[in-house]
Amino acid sequence: MPGPPQQKVVTAMLQQITGNFHFVERGWLSANHFVYNGRRRMLIDTGYQTHLGQTLDLIRQTGLDPRSVDLIVSTHGHCDHVGGNRFIQELSGCEIAMHAIDRRFIEARDDYHTWWSYYDQQADFFPVHRSLADGENIDLDDLTLEVLHVPGHAAGQIALYCPKFRFLIAADALWQGDFGVLTPAVDGPAAPLLQQSTLDRLAALPLAVIYPGHGPVIRDSRLAIDRCRRRIERFLAEPAAMARDQVKKIILYALLMKEGCHEADFFPYLMTTPWYPQTVDLFFPQRYRELYDDVMAELVRRNLVIRSGQRLAAALRA
Repeated sequence: MPGPPQQKVVTAMLQQITGNFHFVERGWLSANHFVYNGRRRMLIDTGYQTHLGQTLDLIRQTGLDPRSVDLIVSTHGHCDHVGGNRFIQELSGCEIAMHAIDRRFIEARDDYHTWWSYYDQQADFFPVHRSLADGENIDLDDLTLEVLHVPGHAAGQIALYCPKFRFLIAADALWQGDFGVLTPAVDGPAAPLLQQSTLDRLAALPLAVIYPGHGPVIRDSRLAIDRCRRRIERFLAEPAAMARDQVKKIILYALLMKEGCHEADFFPYLMTTPWYPQTVDLFFPQRYRELYDDVMAELVRRNLVIRSGQRLAAALRA
């Protein structure tokens, strides 16, 4: 079996959730991981494909040998959450579980609704052994995780809630005052409405702590959810604001994937992708270069993109 790809070192932080359960905070290219090393050995989300070497090292640091994984739970099928699935499944012989909607996309080898071809992302297809349904429980020794279907960012996205300790593994349904990009062109015009319903559902949970799909642990769940609800209300009132948010986030993600880019090449690259011209045409007709220049100026001003000589790089932690 070929080894994992080599890549530059990235940083991560490990925290114990409870007992044998660990939270691994990554940057913004690889999603956060969750490792349970009890009688049943479970891994939630496997990160971006080119970060697989670090992912395996981080799993080992929690005390779990990746060859011993029994179950991978994928919160959804985007490349930053499933990039290690195929390799770790082949390494360990484990089962992979996800919501039935995203399972259908993976089994149909649909690289459009998984976003891979739409956003020019990198991932491999993999076997899925089990569908997870809303309200289903995953039992881990003395812990029970309830599966919550939380669409919006992805049609088949799930979160996992632990009633005993009142923690939520939120995937990209909820970050610290934000959430994963919405893509109505792929996930349908109801995507922002579904995101709003998801936030309403999460707001009704008794929450002590939230572990997001990206970013640090959220201790003030009420504040984070309220900020997200105000954000989605604005997007529903101003669809162009949602589209601009999409452009900003995917530009940053593309720069992370490319590890920077020569500035003269970046706009022409965006014009070759399916997502950028389509998004502009839907919300800012024919203003391809104008929108790019405006968004890039904002990202540079906010120190989210760094100009160095003739190169652009995302300032976010990879």
